[in-house]
Amino acid sequence: MHRRLLILLALSALGSIALACGDDGDTPATTTQTGTSAEPTLRHGLTEAQAAETLAKIGDRTITVGEFADEIASKGPFLRARYNSPERRRELIDQMVRFELLAQEADREGFDDLPDVQRTRKQILIRRFLKQQYEDRIQLSDVSDEDVRRYYEAHRGEFNKPEQVRASHILIRNRATAERVLRQVLEDPTNVRAFRELAERHNEDPETRDRFGDLRFFSRPEERQPEDPAVPDEVARAAFSITTIGGVHGELVQTERGFHIVKLTGRRAALSRSLEEATRPIRHRLWRERREQAVEELVTRLRGEADVEENLDLLSQVHIDAPADATPMQPSTPEPSTPTPPTAPRRPRPPTKQAPTAPPQ
Repeated sequence: MHRRLLILLALSALGSIALACGDDGDTPATTTQTGTSAEPTLRHGLTEAQAAETLAKIGDRTITVGEFADEIASKGPFLRARYNSPERRRELIDQMVRFELLAQEADREGFDDLPDVQRTRKQILIRRFLKQQYEDRIQLSDVSDEDVRRYYEAHRGEFNKPEQVRASHILIRNRATAERVLRQVLEDPTNVRAFRELAERHNEDPETRDRFGDLRFFSRPEERQPEDPAVPDEVARAAFSITTIGGVHGELVQTERGFHIVKLTGRRAALSRSLEEATRPIRHRLWRERREQAVEELVTRLRGEADVEENLDLLSQVHIDAPADATPMQPSTPEPSTPTPPTAPRRPRPPTKQAPTAPPQ
């Protein structure tokens, strides 16, 4: 009875303070002066002593008034507004108690030792660590206008590109075979699956065979960019002459390598962006790169300090089953990002066990 009275008193105290639901939980109230002594700084309208008071106790775990206020403040403005009434706040503390009860039961049943649970815990640790040490410390404002200008001048080709198309081809050295395959393609030119199957059987280009003939994006021969793939001029002109994406050039395209069947698969309009237009994406890219570089430097230092042993010869013992028609993944250049550890294989759980879930919103 005494404990219930304390809980109700604490809930009533929180209900009388608008800050518990009205602010974002990040900015403490300003300390005020009365005479020669300063009043204590308040967080969510609570003094340090009030925030430390026990609101609920579940075994060895205690939920303080401050934790309860933090839980409300962590929610969005509309959700926070729901907790102005004592009834809603009682619902929330019940949810927090339920969460702890389930977590403790799962822990007693040994779920805390499962590999996927431990890995999730490590992933959360890494995210929190990197956010505080790197994401929050390396600010977007640290990238100066001069940094942006230098990047733009050194990479003008990224912001000024001619029109490009993407095409697939089937290269066949024998004319008769090429003519027969072209007739098959033209019977249903928009059938992507049929084209891929024919490319898989007949394409004699070793560079694109595993990509079902995909040539990727390229420019006209007279506007070729340094990063463009090596596409014969005749094939490029034929691809640009096709007006409809998915269309097929009506004739064989002959080059010194043989006879090409060309299919248009994509088109990009010309790109021309000034320094002013490119400033925002450049600034964000440089910001991400700086954070990525800082993390990589940390990993390099930690690897040098740690006793890391790797038996790479054992990698050949791993055999992964894959569908026979799976398309090999091609290397790409993703935007720099904060590294996260790969997902570990999940171990099946007992059907009668259930891991704790987060408190309902």
